[in-house]
Amino acid sequence: MTRLVAFVFTALIAGASLAQGEGPRDETRTTLRLEILRQINHDRSRHGLSPVVLDAALSELSDAYCRRQIRYGTTGHFTVDGLTPYMRYSLAGINDGVSENAAAWSSSHSFSDRALYEMARRSQDAMMAEKPPHDGHRKAILDPHATHVGIGLAWEKGEFRIVQNFARRYITWTRPLPRAAAPGEPVLLAAKPIAGYQIEAISVHHEPIPETMPQHVANARSRYGLPDKRIDYLPRLRSYIRPREDGTFNLVREEYRDGRQGDFTVTADGNFNFTVPLQEGSGVYTVVVWVTQKGERDPIAASNVSIRVDSPVARQAGAAAGRR
Repeated sequence: MTRLVAFVFTALIAGASLAQGEGPRDETRTTLRLEILRQINHDRSRHGLSPVVLDAALSELSDAYCRRQIRYGTTGHFTVDGLTPYMRYSLAGINDGVSENAAAWSSSHSFSDRALYEMARRSQDAMMAEKPPHDGHRKAILDPHATHVGIGLAWEKGEFRIVQNFARRYITWTRPLPRAAAPGEPVLLAAKPIAGYQIEAISVHHEPIPETMPQHVANARSRYGLPDKRIDYLPRLRSYIRPREDGTFNLVREEYRDGRQGDFTVTADGNFNFTVPLQEGSGVYTVVVWVTQKGERDPIAASNVSIRVDSPVARQAGAAAGRR
């Protein structure tokens, strides 16, 4: 997963037409969201990439995160709850692979509508101007496999937050993963890639359950990424009977280079089932389903579904299943 970096601006912008009241504020939010979408797709088009579609549910969750940032005085990918972005959106019901960009502005004045548009434009330009190796925002915007985007916005008393969440939606879930489980409890998924794609592998990452943190610690954490601790699982290869010249038959078992035959079954029409091993005990397990377009080699991280595993009492607040 690409590591993304939040950035913070200090703005000293004064304006006349302040965005006030829920009616005008909602109108400003809608128009501003569409303008940011236009900027994103303009930049993608310049690099030969398909446009992303604005996702209402993901935008609503992104709005909520922006409001939470302002409430707790945080500026990047973390608030005081300690949740990573992939945990946050997964626990809220999102099943897709998601990469987050975040920007923050502060001012001694309230913001005018004109100032909001200008800050949004400058944020997008700053992200696109990044250079390797510190170009996480730019890579997220130019992700060739992104299909949707959620755009979050919040502003209040001189604080403005923008969040872009790029989603990769390539899987139809017939049995979404639970968001909480007890140690030793069977955790099952069933899904199928969309037309033209096939399952490549499933990775399961493990990390400790996050802890709350003070505001200054959250603001100091400008990067995030999946933990290095992971196990990869591969589709089970086929076995078949091959006739010999003498009239007998030979059982042929296809194998991977390491001698394994695979870990989970994929049917002829692409459906697959997987039982998530919870062998590390308590913690957060994040399941990444990798798909490839048929005829292509580049793998696509099509999910970042996080499952909190601890005692039944502690996990009662966990969501039962995803939105998609």
